[in-house]
Amino acid sequence: MIPHRVRQLLTAAARPGPGEFNLARQWLDGALLDLFLAQHPRDIVHSVNTARWLIARGHRDHDLIRAALLHDIGKGEQRRGDRALWVILSSVGAGQRAASAESRFAVRNALARTRDHSQSGAAILGKAGASARVVHLTLAHHSRAGDDPVLALLQVADAAN
Repeated sequence: MIPHRVRQLLTAAARPGPGEFNLARQWLDGALLDLFLAQHPRDIVHSVNTARWLIARGHRDHDLIRAALLHDIGKGEQRRGDRALWVILSSVGAGQRAASAESRFAVRNALARTRDHSQSGAAILGKAGASARVVHLTLAHHSRAGDDPVLALLQVADAAN
Protein backbone atom coordinates (compact mmCIF):
# COMPACT_ATOMS: atom_id res chain seq x y z
CA MET A 1 0.00 0.00 0.00
CA ILE A 2 2.74 2.50 0.90
CA PRO A 3 4.75 1.95 -2.34
CA HIS A 4 1.52 2.45 -4.30
CA ARG A 5 0.79 5.73 -2.49
CA VAL A 6 4.35 6.95 -2.99
CA ARG A 7 4.06 6.19 -6.72
CA GLN A 8 0.77 8.11 -6.83
CA LEU A 9 2.37 11.12 -5.18
CA LEU A 10 5.38 11.06 -7.51
CA THR A 11 3.23 10.79 -10.63
CA ALA A 12 0.72 13.43 -9.50
CA ALA A 13 2.47 16.09 -11.59
CA ALA A 14 1.95 14.17 -14.85
CA ARG A 15 0.26 16.22 -17.56
CA PRO A 16 -2.21 14.76 -20.05
CA GLY A 17 -1.23 14.67 -23.69
CA PRO A 18 -3.00 14.05 -26.98
CA GLY A 19 -3.31 10.32 -26.25
CA GLU A 20 -5.34 10.95 -23.11
CA PHE A 21 -7.68 13.37 -24.86
CA ASN A 22 -8.09 11.08 -27.88
CA LEU A 23 -9.05 8.12 -25.71
CA ALA A 24 -11.62 10.23 -23.85
CA ARG A 25 -13.13 11.41 -27.15
CA GLN A 26 -13.56 7.77 -28.21
CA TRP A 27 -15.76 7.03 -25.18
CA LEU A 28 -17.33 10.35 -24.19
CA ASP A 29 -19.19 13.14 -25.93
CA GLY A 30 -21.30 16.17 -25.13
CA ALA A 31 -21.62 17.15 -21.49
CA LEU A 32 -19.68 14.09 -20.28
CA LEU A 33 -16.68 14.97 -22.42
CA ASP A 34 -16.89 18.56 -21.19
CA LEU A 35 -16.83 17.32 -17.57
CA PHE A 36 -13.87 15.08 -18.31
CA LEU A 37 -11.94 17.95 -19.91
CA ALA A 38 -12.66 20.20 -16.93
CA GLN A 39 -10.99 17.82 -14.47
CA HIS A 40 -7.66 18.62 -12.88
CA PRO A 41 -4.81 17.37 -15.14
CA ARG A 42 -3.75 14.73 -12.59
CA ASP A 43 -7.32 13.39 -12.51
CA ILE A 44 -7.40 13.25 -16.31
CA VAL A 45 -4.19 11.20 -16.36
CA HIS A 46 -5.39 8.92 -13.53
CA SER A 47 -8.80 8.40 -15.12
CA VAL A 48 -7.38 7.60 -18.55
CA ASN A 49 -4.88 5.19 -16.98
CA THR A 50 -7.78 3.51 -15.17
CA ALA A 51 -9.68 3.18 -18.46
CA ARG A 52 -6.58 1.95 -20.30
CA TRP A 53 -6.02 -0.71 -17.64
CA LEU A 54 -9.52 -2.03 -18.30
CA ILE A 55 -9.27 -1.82 -22.09
CA ALA A 56 -5.90 -3.61 -22.08
CA ARG A 57 -7.62 -6.51 -20.32
CA GLY A 58 -10.34 -6.74 -22.94
CA HIS A 59 -13.12 -4.80 -21.22
CA ARG A 60 -15.27 -2.78 -23.61
CA ASP A 61 -18.43 -2.16 -21.55
CA HIS A 62 -19.29 1.47 -22.35
CA ASP A 63 -20.63 2.25 -18.87
CA LEU A 64 -17.55 0.75 -17.22
CA ILE A 65 -15.12 2.72 -19.39
CA ARG A 66 -17.12 5.91 -19.00
CA ALA A 67 -17.16 5.45 -15.23
CA ALA A 68 -13.39 4.86 -15.30
CA LEU A 69 -12.95 8.16 -17.12
CA LEU A 70 -15.27 10.09 -14.81
CA HIS A 71 -15.20 8.37 -11.38
CA ASP A 72 -13.20 11.16 -9.67
CA ILE A 73 -15.12 14.07 -11.22
CA GLY A 74 -16.30 15.19 -7.77
CA LYS A 75 -12.82 15.92 -6.40
CA GLY A 76 -12.58 19.34 -7.99
CA GLU A 77 -9.55 21.58 -7.62
CA GLN A 78 -7.11 20.49 -4.93
CA ARG A 79 -3.47 20.96 -4.20
CA ARG A 80 -1.23 17.90 -4.23
CA GLY A 81 -0.57 18.37 -0.52
CA ASP A 82 -4.30 18.28 0.27
CA ARG A 83 -4.59 14.88 -1.36
CA ALA A 84 -1.46 13.57 0.33
CA LEU A 85 -2.78 14.80 3.67
CA TRP A 86 -6.06 12.95 3.09
CA VAL A 87 -4.19 9.69 2.49
CA ILE A 88 -2.03 10.18 5.59
CA LEU A 89 -4.89 11.20 7.87
CA SER A 90 -7.14 8.44 6.59
CA SER A 91 -4.45 5.83 7.18
CA VAL A 92 -4.46 6.73 10.89
CA GLY A 93 -8.24 7.12 11.15
CA ALA A 94 -8.33 10.92 11.30
CA GLY A 95 -9.44 11.82 7.77
CA GLN A 96 -13.15 11.98 8.59
CA ARG A 97 -12.60 14.23 11.60
CA ALA A 98 -10.27 16.62 9.75
CA ALA A 99 -12.57 17.05 6.74
CA SER A 100 -15.12 19.86 6.96
CA ALA A 101 -17.04 21.46 4.13
CA GLU A 102 -18.06 24.28 6.50
CA SER A 103 -14.57 25.13 7.77
CA ARG A 104 -12.94 28.47 7.04
CA PHE A 105 -9.70 26.57 6.35
CA ALA A 106 -9.15 25.64 2.69
CA VAL A 107 -7.32 22.43 3.57
CA ARG A 108 -10.31 21.13 5.57
CA ASN A 109 -12.62 22.03 2.65
CA ALA A 110 -10.34 20.12 0.27
CA LEU A 111 -10.35 17.12 2.60
CA ALA A 112 -14.16 17.21 2.61
CA ARG A 113 -14.23 17.27 -1.21
CA THR A 114 -11.99 14.22 -1.26
CA ARG A 115 -14.11 12.46 1.37
CA ASP A 116 -17.35 13.24 -0.48
CA HIS A 117 -16.15 13.00 -4.08
CA SER A 118 -18.06 9.81 -4.89
CA GLN A 119 -21.39 11.33 -3.86
CA SER A 120 -20.77 14.73 -5.44
CA GLY A 121 -19.40 13.14 -8.61
CA ALA A 122 -22.48 10.93 -8.94
CA ALA A 123 -24.72 13.99 -8.55
CA ILE A 124 -22.75 15.93 -11.17
CA LEU A 125 -22.92 13.01 -13.61
CA GLY A 126 -26.64 12.52 -13.04
CA LYS A 127 -27.30 16.17 -13.87
CA ALA A 128 -25.10 15.88 -16.97
CA GLY A 129 -27.15 12.98 -18.33
CA ALA A 130 -24.87 10.04 -17.60
CA SER A 131 -26.52 6.64 -17.55
CA ALA A 132 -27.83 5.34 -14.25
CA ARG A 133 -25.09 2.68 -14.33
CA VAL A 134 -22.26 5.25 -14.70
CA VAL A 135 -23.79 7.28 -11.87
CA HIS A 136 -23.99 4.16 -9.66
CA LEU A 137 -20.44 3.04 -10.45
CA THR A 138 -19.14 6.51 -9.59
CA LEU A 139 -21.17 6.66 -6.38
CA ALA A 140 -20.04 3.21 -5.25
CA HIS A 141 -16.41 3.15 -6.40
CA HIS A 142 -15.15 3.34 -2.79
CA SER A 143 -17.87 1.06 -1.35
CA ARG A 144 -17.90 -2.71 -1.04
CA ALA A 145 -18.48 -4.26 -4.45
CA GLY A 146 -20.50 -7.13 -3.07
CA ASP A 147 -21.60 -9.29 -5.97
CA ASP A 148 -21.28 -6.54 -8.60
CA PRO A 149 -18.43 -7.72 -10.85
CA VAL A 150 -18.40 -4.51 -12.91
CA LEU A 151 -17.97 -2.36 -9.79
CA ALA A 152 -15.24 -4.74 -8.60
CA LEU A 153 -13.43 -4.29 -11.95
CA LEU A 154 -13.60 -0.50 -11.64
CA GLN A 155 -12.23 -0.67 -8.11
CA VAL A 156 -9.31 -2.90 -9.11
CA ALA A 157 -8.49 -0.66 -12.07
CA ASP A 158 -8.73 2.48 -9.89
CA ALA A 159 -6.44 1.00 -7.26
CA ALA A 160 -3.94 -0.11 -9.92
CA ASN A 161 -3.60 3.44 -11.21
